[in-house]
Amino acid sequence: MSTPNPPQLLSSRPKFTGRRLVKIDPEASHQTISSRAKNASIRLASFSDYSEGHEDFTRAFEDSDGILFDGFRIAIVNENRDDRVKKLTESSKTKNTFFYSEPERFVYAIQNINYLSSKDINTGSEVQVKDSNGSKTGFNFNDDGTASWAIHAIKINESEYSGKGVNIAILDTGFNITHPDFSGRSITVRSFISGEEVNDLNGHGSHCTGLAAGNINHVTRMRYGVAKGVNIFVGKVLSNEGSGSDSSILAGMEWAITNHCKVISMSLGAQVYPGESYSNIYNDIAKKAISKGTIIIAAAGNESRRDKGIISPVGHPANCPAIMAVAALDRKLDVAYFSCGGINQDGGQVDIAAPGVDIYSSWKNPVGYNTISGTSMATPIVAGVAALFCEAYPSASASDIWKYLTQNAMRLVLNFSDVGAGFVQPPK
Repeated sequence: MSTPNPPQLLSSRPKFTGRRLVKIDPEASHQTISSRAKNASIRLASFSDYSEGHEDFTRAFEDSDGILFDGFRIAIVNENRDDRVKKLTESSKTKNTFFYSEPERFVYAIQNINYLSSKDINTGSEVQVKDSNGSKTGFNFNDDGTASWAIHAIKINESEYSGKGVNIAILDTGFNITHPDFSGRSITVRSFISGEEVNDLNGHGSHCTGLAAGNINHVTRMRYGVAKGVNIFVGKVLSNEGSGSDSSILAGMEWAITNHCKVISMSLGAQVYPGESYSNIYNDIAKKAISKGTIIIAAAGNESRRDKGIISPVGHPANCPAIMAVAALDRKLDVAYFSCGGINQDGGQVDIAAPGVDIYSSWKNPVGYNTISGTSMATPIVAGVAALFCEAYPSASASDIWKYLTQNAMRLVLNFSDVGAGFVQPPK
């Protein structure tokens, strides 16, 4: 069931920055791009000129009229230049180079959910899954001394793989770089938020990093992370308040691909409304990433209120067909009441599901650990499993990894629009 009036959880947040994203012919030379932009009175700085770790790429918007992401062939042009952008995309002299434009969005960390207990919400009947004989079996997983319920549920301890040697990027609010559970790990970091270091003062990014790439609580020895052997790349694309924009996200994505990350995990997004289409620019970027060997995995969003009969559509950018959208499940493998669904016809389907309710992982200082809920938690779990498949099949393409994830998923007796291919499972 869906509703034409989705919950206004994010209504107080601005949607657009005023800048424009412009899609550029991928075959156009840098000289041609610069020359034709100049004819429209637009000067573009190159992201590659700000590629050093200490460089603040946002200076490009002060040094020029915008920034060119060379690898993606996407430009972001400053506000109050709409007439010039229109000239770029409509003039006979430039339209074959600058294809189209979209407004730049603000993007937010997918908010943490204080999950309602069964006493507070009617979550429906106990989940049923079919075993190999077609019979139905109920589940109810719990944390214990060896692992979190999420780790038990996806059977990570039964997999021989750790993601060893695979580069995985978590684009979020940063990471608790002094966390003792990650001592000795290969971690590469960069901040794309002006004036803020990578160190995570929010907690969201640390939680997601722990789920995708962590291992165990070094004191209790309880396992909470999926791919304990990966090389970790943390891009701070959201501020300590949990907000960013398409420019910081694109900067992080291009950085991750340049660093040969096979998997990009993004527990971030913007609310999408019924009937709203996906971003063609993000979809083109995701297809480009796939062609370069990188799969992008993103959170479906938390705007649904299924207890009230409200299912909201998958958010941006997870609603792009070339980005894997992840839904959240609870301990019984039922759909979390907040998890968005594939209700929009033009893109926006859910591709796969993972644990997303009462999920334990690393956190910011001084607490160190936290248990929270959201499709944000389900997403890095899938990303971690993707890294395991990358290790298991080192010659596999990004499209192959997508297929391995969906074809190996446990089928659930739930709507495809809610859980996609089913419950994520690792390679054995």
